[in-house]
Amino acid sequence: MAELTNQFCESTGSAEITLSQYGRYLGDAEKPPLPFLNERTVVSYFTGEPGTLKLGNTIYSIEPGMVIVLFPGVCINATAMAGAKIDAMWMELDGEALPTVLMRAGLTPQKPLLFPAVPEGESEMVAAFAKLTDPEAQYGPLRATGLAMEVLDCLLRETPRPCQPKIANLQRYYVDKSIRFIKTKYPQDISVEDVAEYCGLNRSYLGKLFRDATGMTTQEYLIRHRMSVACSYLERAAAPIATIARSVGYPNQLHFSRAFHKVFGIPPREWQKRNRRV
Repeated sequence: MAELTNQFCESTGSAEITLSQYGRYLGDAEKPPLPFLNERTVVSYFTGEPGTLKLGNTIYSIEPGMVIVLFPGVCINATAMAGAKIDAMWMELDGEALPTVLMRAGLTPQKPLLFPAVPEGESEMVAAFAKLTDPEAQYGPLRATGLAMEVLDCLLRETPRPCQPKIANLQRYYVDKSIRFIKTKYPQDISVEDVAEYCGLNRSYLGKLFRDATGMTTQEYLIRHRMSVACSYLERAAAPIATIARSVGYPNQLHFSRAFHKVFGIPPREWQKRNRRV
């Protein structure tokens, strides 16, 4: 007997976060580059000696072990940097999902520096960053992008107080999140409680949000989605009704038939006779 398990993944793929370039910078602070503007976001890990850095109109103190984000459109005045050596690993990124990921780590244009909670010698983020920016390594684009995503993932796990993104429309956010979960998990024996737990909300509160946004309850949407998939199978497949029932999350054929009849007014076998594609 086959068994399928899966874990739902939020949409933060390489199509939404792209890696442009990466490397290491080692320089003398007495001969810094001229002020410049970034077109993309640069995430760096500073390992040089203590100094200062001016971003826009704000001067920051920088120390070894800091994550520093240079956001696009902010004037970076490297002439304000002091100290014997500038030493950093860096990667240049772009994409719609990037600001949200950085915000979850507590990094924004107003707060572009932080100390990870994990010491450098134990940090998976630092290890991934070092691997990505190793001057001796030669990576293809997929491998390099994978390491960059690993750096971001470790950054989220190693920040002292990760914060949630500010979402303009929380109702739409939770409803969309519920729908994605349902469309991924519907073949399994899930309930409305499972959907609410995944969203981190009370079942009643999620139900109200869902009903206000879609005109139906979370349970009704789950059933209708399962029935819609079942109809597709009934039209095209010669599989027994019991098999189709299990494929849409109903281990019990009788329960499936009752739910189907409640939605369509006829049993699934009768529906199949009327709509079967030869």
